[in-house]
Amino acid sequence: MVASPHRNSTNDLLMPLLGKRIRLGDHVYKMCDSIATGPFSSVFLVEKDGIPYAMKVESQSKCLRPVLKLDHAVLRALGHQSGFPSLTSAGRTENFKYVVMQLVGPDLSMLLEFAPQQRFTSSTVYKIALQTLDRLRVLHEAGWLNRDVKAQNFAVGLGEESSIVYMLDFGLTRKYLEHNGSRSLLRPHGPSVGTFPYAPLASLGFCDQSPIDDIEGWLYMIVHLLKGGLPWHNSKRALNLPKVREWKMYCRRPGGKHYLFAGIPKGWADIFDVIVNTAPHETPDYNKIANMVLSIARNELIDLTAPFDWQVNPVLRSLVRLGPLSCGELTRIPMSSMAATPFTDQILLNSIGSPLESY
Repeated sequence: MVASPHRNSTNDLLMPLLGKRIRLGDHVYKMCDSIATGPFSSVFLVEKDGIPYAMKVESQSKCLRPVLKLDHAVLRALGHQSGFPSLTSAGRTENFKYVVMQLVGPDLSMLLEFAPQQRFTSSTVYKIALQTLDRLRVLHEAGWLNRDVKAQNFAVGLGEESSIVYMLDFGLTRKYLEHNGSRSLLRPHGPSVGTFPYAPLASLGFCDQSPIDDIEGWLYMIVHLLKGGLPWHNSKRALNLPKVREWKMYCRRPGGKHYLFAGIPKGWADIFDVIVNTAPHETPDYNKIANMVLSIARNELIDLTAPFDWQVNPVLRSLVRLGPLSCGELTRIPMSSMAATPFTDQILLNSIGSPLESY
């Protein structure tokens, strides 16, 4: 999304500095390029000592919705975890705030746009499902809710890290655990936040959200990747919040559930049952859901050791900075795509026949 100049003054400040060096705190960065521009913040490609980074900035005084502090807080807590960009530096100048972080590749939505028929293979979707579920587990255990689960907020690593799916953009996150680890009390009402094709029913009903609501949004994202659309969100339907809310209520009934999961393995409807039967105060059973995904993959003979689509498709390979595919390389690509965490490492073992232990 491109913002008009009067809505995002950081572009006015920083675009003239492209190609120049700027000092931010104890670091000197070269301003290389503009990566993305939104109504509240901008992202620039910067370089220090020959290493590229992403720098997210927002205006000090004219930002309509300051959210950079949330990116900073989450990455400060989780940037050392695989699947979350590492935090390099953060601070503020007289005119703008900034966070400098690890540079990652394109988001899943962009990769999908360039994929054949704008679809991923089943193997890639199931591995995306397992990795993104684990990212939510880590985020929740750190005390945060995502509240905007969608393909645009997950990106893949570059080059040798192209087998890792990263969680991005924490502008709608909310702390739900107190300092002592106890849960904050659910508010009687909450804002409707997120991208409502994927937003959970709680959000569309203006109820406060809990971790299981992120998992509901995760399921809608995965179903969309599997089917190429959702009953309430495709190229033939205009978005309408009340109608989407009605659809998500209807999908909790047998007829609606059948419609939502038509054309994909029955096991996904079973996962939906686990989600909707988890109370807001309960912790999602990530391990059970992951095992259910793996069970579907086994039943459907889906090879979870196959490379991701962007590791073999020539166009997608270029987007994640992998070189041209050489003859015979398909059989030699390292199949380490699920080794992002002990949890997902164990998931991969299970996918080829080993029992999954509780983590």
